[in-house]
Formats: sequence, structure tokens, C-alpha cells
Amino acid sequence: MIDPSIIIDPAASALRPSIALDDFLPMFVSSALVLVFGGFYVGIYTAVKVKLLKPWAMPLAYVFWLLTAYCLYIMGSLMQVNDFTAKALVIAMIGYLMLPHAVYYMQHQVHEENEH
Repeated sequence: MIDPSIIIDPAASALRPSIALDDFLPMFVSSALVLVFGGFYVGIYTAVKVKLLKPWAMPLAYVFWLLTAYCLYIMGSLMQVNDFTAKALVIAMIGYLMLPHAVYYMQHQVHEENEH
């Protein structure tokens, strides 16, 4: 059998805490749900903007954004991220909230300039 001390670098484990085996499944599920809920957020937002869904569905898109943010928080907590990474995740979620607004604002401006 291979001695684990040969494979595992003790200096590397000092930089990053190890993740408990019991946390792997919740971490995996929460990271998968970040993708699923994020897709629903953008999908519903887009469907409302292109009038495939009624405007009353827009709050549902924001509910999916909140679920995405919550799952990202759970994932970050389980991964024991440091302060810098936690701030980067918060900034990423704020950007993810604002990105569809910016895209459709720019699309509307381009449409107005070229059509009228």
C-alpha cells in the first residue's frame, strides 16, 4: 500500500482546509442547483422580456435568483471559503442579477437607434 504522506503535501493542506466527506454530497447538490436555478432565472427573465410569458412571471425569476444565491452561499459555507472568495461570490451574484438587465437595456437601445 502507498504511504499517504508521500501523496499528500502537508504544506498544501495548511493553505486550504480539507472538506469533510459528509459535506461532499450537499456541496455537489448545492453546486448543481446553482446551475439549475440560475438557468431558470435567466430563462424566465428572457421569456418575460420577449413576451413569451406574462409580466406576472417576473417575480418568479427573482425567486429563482434568490434560490441560486442561497445555494451558492451553502456551497461556499461547506467549502469553507476564505474572505476574499466569499466577497468574490457575493459580487458574482450581484453581477448575475444585473447582467440580464444590462443585456436587454443595450438590446433596446440598439433597436431604438436602428429602427427609429
